[in-house]
Amino acid sequence: MKISVSQYAKSLFESLSGKTEKEVKVVLKKFVAILGRNRDLNKAEGTMEIFSALWNAEHGELPAELLSARELGPTARETVINYLKEKTGAKKIMIKEEIDRKLLGGFVLKYESKVLDGSLKASLEELKKELIG
Repeated sequence: MKISVSQYAKSLFESLSGKTEKEVKVVLKKFVAILGRNRDLNKAEGTMEIFSALWNAEHGELPAELLSARELGPTARETVINYLKEKTGAKKIMIKEEIDRKLLGGFVLKYESKVLDGSLKASLEELKKELIG
């Protein structure tokens, strides 16, 4: 029987629940051995992505990516964090900030499977569509 990436991730998540750091190392070593024995090492990356999502959901954490034309100030950053907490119910927001010089202004916020494009480029494209048609 073939085991799916999702099944591996859920099994790993359940196996690690409540374990000490020492026990976690043992479980991970056995888990990798199982992947190897089942010739499923190619599923490791997908398994970890799903595992991370399960872990974050369980602990109320939300990873997000914020692209902006320049560094955001503390007030703007806090506004984004509060927005994400309100929209998702997450307790902790882990924002990875990146400066993207291709953006003329504004920002692009990526979280879960959503993209909030508040960039100047997107605004100009939307205005162009309205004016043309």
